[in-house]
Amino acid sequence: MKNKFFILQNIKWIFSFFFFLFFLLLAIRIFQKKDFIFDQKIMDFFIQHQSKSFTIFFKVITNFASTFFLIFLCFFIYLCKATRKEGNLVVANLITIVILNYLLKLFFTRERPLGISLIKETGYSFPSGHSATSMAYFGLFIYLIYRSNLRKFIKWILIMLLSLLILLIGISRIYLGVHYPSDVIGGFFLAIAYLILFTHLIFVYRKKKVISSSI
Repeated sequence: MKNKFFILQNIKWIFSFFFFLFFLLLAIRIFQKKDFIFDQKIMDFFIQHQSKSFTIFFKVITNFASTFFLIFLCFFIYLCKATRKEGNLVVANLITIVILNYLLKLFFTRERPLGISLIKETGYSFPSGHSATSMAYFGLFIYLIYRSNLRKFIKWILIMLLSLLILLIGISRIYLGVHYPSDVIGGFFLAIAYLILFTHLIFVYRKKKVISSSI
């Protein structure tokens, strides 16, 4: 019974540990310059199913994690009175994940896939910046929506839509040939582990603020 209670109390840290562990296992193999069999198989699948309509669709989807769009969204959050108080959290989260991802790219220096890209990209490949940023950025939205006072039905609709968007952004990076699947998976795993820590800090900060205001 005690073990069950301990697991329930620490479930988020258990998830965070395992996602970071999965990221670490990927990272070690990439650092050793070893290939993943599934990378080539998944990329071949997308190459075989390329079409004009899919290409247009994924070019649009991938821009939802572009620097320009995310910064624009930050300004929109500040302009809207209902979400202004969350603006600092959103900006701090975006800056942190972008810097973290950039430093990791410089450390691993993995080159992007050659000769198959449908859009122009620069910089290194692992972990995928679009994947990590979308998971952290829109993942924070999911957390804030879940903790909000919105109606339950609306909450779950928004959460499902944002989850789908994150997944499609990751797929778009593979389809457009600018990342290996392991880059995308690595970006997702890293961002989930990071986001659990970030949202925990938010919870602790708000709890302390409530306690201090009641004294």
